[in-house]
Amino acid sequence: MSWILKLKHWQVFLVLVAAMLINNFKVEENQELTTILTLIGGLIYFLWWLAVGHELFQRLPNSIELNYNFFVLNSFVWLITYATIMTVSEGQGMSFTGWEAIPGFYVFFAFLHFLVFPVRILKSMEIGRKATIKECIGSFFLVLIFFPIGVWFLQPRINKVAD
Repeated sequence: MSWILKLKHWQVFLVLVAAMLINNFKVEENQELTTILTLIGGLIYFLWWLAVGHELFQRLPNSIELNYNFFVLNSFVWLITYATIMTVSEGQGMSFTGWEAIPGFYVFFAFLHFLVFPVRILKSMEIGRKATIKECIGSFFLVLIFFPIGVWFLQPRINKVAD
């Protein structure tokens, strides 16, 4: 799976944009196929982040300690919740109010941690020590707000660290 770290920025960009298109593809009169396409597109996008986080963690020096188990837990919480909501709501999404919204706050945190962990590993490897959240915030916004353009800036850094 280390080949993921060696992909060029334009290859990752094309894969993630294709995943977004599949995720947003609607088939008239066939809700099951629309739900399946939504799940496939979302899972391609999120599995790329999971693979990057896993592979970067494997290359992390022993002197830098980050909680990989928490990343895996949050990854599966987020992915299972996403898949469940998309399946139950037939790809339309759901909203929660009252007491049922409380687990939603943790799922939102799990999603943010899922995205920040690979970025934090990347920054830690670049600076040679455990990076603080403040040091990772710029790269995090490249992923969160400026997606998919942020991949053009992030993937060359991943390639450099992987070598």
